[in-house]
Amino acid sequence: MFSLPSIILLCFGMLAHAATITYDFNITWVTANPDGVFPRPVMGINGQWPIPYMTATVGDRIVVNVLNQLGNASTSLHFHGLYMNGTNDMDGPVGVTQCGIPPGSMFTYNFTVDQPGTYWYHSHEPAQYPDGLRGPLIITDPDSPYKGKYEEEIVLTISDWYHAQFADMLKTFISVVNPTGAEPVPEAALFNDTQNLTTPVDPGKTYMFRIINMGAFAGQYFWIEGHAMQIVEVDGIYTEEAAADMIYITTAQRYSVLVTTKNDTTTNFAYVASMDEDLFDKVPKSLNPNVTGWLVYDSTADLPQPALVDSFDPFDDFTLVPTDGEPLLPDSDYSVPLTVLMINLGDGAN
Repeated sequence: MFSLPSIILLCFGMLAHAATITYDFNITWVTANPDGVFPRPVMGINGQWPIPYMTATVGDRIVVNVLNQLGNASTSLHFHGLYMNGTNDMDGPVGVTQCGIPPGSMFTYNFTVDQPGTYWYHSHEPAQYPDGLRGPLIITDPDSPYKGKYEEEIVLTISDWYHAQFADMLKTFISVVNPTGAEPVPEAALFNDTQNLTTPVDPGKTYMFRIINMGAFAGQYFWIEGHAMQIVEVDGIYTEEAAADMIYITTAQRYSVLVTTKNDTTTNFAYVASMDEDLFDKVPKSLNPNVTGWLVYDSTADLPQPALVDSFDPFDDFTLVPTDGEPLLPDSDYSVPLTVLMINLGDGAN
């Protein structure tokens, strides 16, 4: 039985570990050319793009002071995947939980995070986040069941990329001239909002890759050549380890996977994201659906081209089991097929 003084000390101890993380975000237009083909206006923060990562620890309070200096558009921020229990007015969807932040105005988001995992934040004003206002939000967990099983974390975002501004494309997409609802076909795919990304790694080391699909439409197949992945988190939910050579990650979805590097440092290895072309009605011959990065063991060695993949089948016979024993889906048993999980593990509007 705890005494009152011990309970008070415990509460003060918990408060002592929590912090207030403050971000001052000035949202403006900047120019970027992530695929090296076409410079275009994008929505940046504090004069930079890609925009900053947000990080916090479970129990922290996050304060985001947003100044909208876009000049020609209102905006908002949504913290994708956070339940926002008790603070749904901080959730960000315009017309649902808040009004848009008008040009020249400020708004402060203020909430406490009690969910560990891999998330992202983005504009929730229509047609804005594909124009660049999107970035990772990582909530670390001192009590993670995988604590001590990896040495370093790597955040890897995947996205489709369009040369036209999305507000212009939206007029055609949602229109009587597009009766089938055919999605706009992107011009390129990106890793961490760039191409030809290199990721230095050390031999014989285990990394946790936090993978986020921040795209507008395209689901992506992802694999690392010569390396197996162990899935340990999906959309903020810890899972029992599940081995996979390839994963399919839909827009807004997140995975964390453990990857152990090889002891041999003579070869670098490609990792690839490949857009699911079945999602598009018509695919132009000019589209390269793949984006390639590399695990770099030796910076002086070649960066090999990835092998061509003729068919994509990430749906092996494994299932994902939550570490807390609770079903990943309502009223389901623990053997929910991965194919179902990939469709139903979303957490609300994009």
